[in-house]
Amino acid sequence: MDTTLLIFLLRLAGGFILLAFVGAIGWFIYQDMELARRTLAQVGQAQGRLVVVGSESGTPAVGTAYPLLLVTQIGRASSNTVVLDDGYTSTRHAQLIWRGGQWWLEDLESRNGTLLNGVGLAETAVVSSGDQITVGTVQFQLEL
Repeated sequence: MDTTLLIFLLRLAGGFILLAFVGAIGWFIYQDMELARRTLAQVGQAQGRLVVVGSESGTPAVGTAYPLLLVTQIGRASSNTVVLDDGYTSTRHAQLIWRGGQWWLEDLESRNGTLLNGVGLAETAVVSSGDQITVGTVQFQLEL
C-alpha cells in the first residue's frame, strides 16, 4: 500500500471521528435544551386555581377564578399574580408556593393579616383543596 494512500485514509478516518464527535456534542446540547423547554413549560402551567367565594366590595366578582402558578403572589401591586383593588389588602399581602408536593400559604407581613379557614395565619401553613383563604375583604377557595 502506498504511504500517500495510507495518510489519505488516516486523514479521512480522523475527519469522520471529528465529525462524529461534533455531532455527539450537538446531540447532547439538543437533549439538554429539550429538557429545559419541558421543565419551563411545566413551571408555567397552572397547578390549580383560587376562586372568589366572597367579597365585601363586590370586586372581584364572586366566581372569579385565578390560576395558580408555582409561586402565586396576592396583593394590590400590579406585579402580583392576583391583583386586588381593595383598601384592606397590602401591596404584597400573601403568597402561595408549590413546594415539596404541596401548597404553602405565607403572609408577607401584611397590615391586616391573612386568614386560613377563618384563623389568622401566624406562620407559613400547608393548604389543601377546599381551604378558605381571606386576603383583605376578599375570600378565596383553593381548588386543585
